[in-house]
Amino acid sequence: MIAYYLRTLQDKVLKEIPEFAKGCLIYCKEPTKEEMKFLKNKFLLNENLLRDALDFYEMPRVEEIERKVYIFLRAPFRENEGIFTLPLLIIVSQEFFLLFSQTSFSFLEEFLEKEKYLIFTTQKTKLFLQILSKICEAFKTTILQINKEIKRAVFELKKIEEKEIKEFIKFEVILQDFLSTLVATKVVLATILQRQHLELFPADKELIDDLVLEISQLEEISKSSVKNIINLREGHEIIFTNMVNKVIKILTAYTILVSIPTILASLYGMNVKLPLEENKFAFFIVLFVSLFLMLFVALIFRWKKWL
Repeated sequence: MIAYYLRTLQDKVLKEIPEFAKGCLIYCKEPTKEEMKFLKNKFLLNENLLRDALDFYEMPRVEEIERKVYIFLRAPFRENEGIFTLPLLIIVSQEFFLLFSQTSFSFLEEFLEKEKYLIFTTQKTKLFLQILSKICEAFKTTILQINKEIKRAVFELKKIEEKEIKEFIKFEVILQDFLSTLVATKVVLATILQRQHLELFPADKELIDDLVLEISQLEEISKSSVKNIINLREGHEIIFTNMVNKVIKILTAYTILVSIPTILASLYGMNVKLPLEENKFAFFIVLFVSLFLMLFVALIFRWKKWL
């Protein structure tokens, strides 16, 4: 799907237009082969870079080819119960500003719908920074949700079950993905500042500094959450190991206790002469001795705190 949006300094609000106009925002999501071919031919785009934007594992980077700046970013995406990041390609040229993604990001839809009075498609650097700010907000919302779940689990450690442990391992994978993406995004911003791929005004540089600071804060929150997950998992492993050790110790102690009458019964089951064999109370004597030995051993185990 390809949509065109335009707002100049003379326009009161962002509006969707039926076809391309110079200075417009082109939003292409879930592109078909025909749409990719159209974009390539109409705007003379690099086909390989367009294909890279559809690669699930593409990392943030900046390329400049034929006076067009290709900025690869990654943004959080939620599908059913899964959370992961997907690539988002931004192409900036003198004639247009292009958003290209393999899926529909909800924060982009809301941005274009709810902030029509703040978007100027002709101010490309500012528009890029606005979109990057929305990406950071999406990261922040997701990270804080995960962090809340982790803190809840930390304070309710005894109630954690296997299902929740698996959930936290999944959170750890998500946060590691977020961390690598945030680090790469900072590198993208540093590259844009150093090589001046975009026309930057003093106010834009201040916005970039603010974004770098915000990304750094998100990194720290993510690292803290990952550390909490690791501590939580290790704590649960210690508790589980301790419980297993207690169960094994108890079962071993009961096995020893039960083996005492078993040994005596085996001895008196042999076809040889044995003490008390002529005594009519032999069975009760052997039974009493067995119980006495079991009680004696049980008291020793109790004294040693094995039971």
